[in-house]
Amino acid sequence: MRKTRLISVVWLVLIALSPELCAQSHSLPKKQLERQLSETMAKIRNEKTLNSRTDAAEHLATLTRRINPHRVDETTLTEMVSLLDTREDSVRAWVAASLGHLGPRAKVAVPRLLKLLPEVDCLRGSLTSAPFIRIALKRLGEKPPPPPKCDWIIGCGNKTVSFYADRT
Repeated sequence: MRKTRLISVVWLVLIALSPELCAQSHSLPKKQLERQLSETMAKIRNEKTLNSRTDAAEHLATLTRRINPHRVDETTLTEMVSLLDTREDSVRAWVAASLGHLGPRAKVAVPRLLKLLPEVDCLRGSLTSAPFIRIALKRLGEKPPPPPKCDWIIGCGNKTVSFYADRT
């Protein structure tokens, strides 16, 4: 009976740890990770179309999702933060997600994210970078400010209609 319990406990521990063990065993060597991050960031900056740049930014988020944040060096982290300077909101969203995946290691991004948030909070669209930025800030250990009340002005022929939206 004791042996059966011990075996059961061992199996439970192995099952609980298996995702972590798999993640470690499949992690890329540091040089290969640095190369992939660098190549992906170059694509974000240089691809010709918005869709290509957005796809590259989404790939950056995928790369950073399960890595040890301390494997990202300062130069790479600084370059990732600089990608937030793009005017393309879909790219900013995925870059913010990437930084959020790095947790407190990417705390250097907090001022830039906080500066961006008021600009993107009231962007119109079905999905903006605002929720990505808010999640990233939380993962970086920073409490995001409350969402603002947005006042949108829309021109309708000779009339101007003001829409007031509470984004909470």
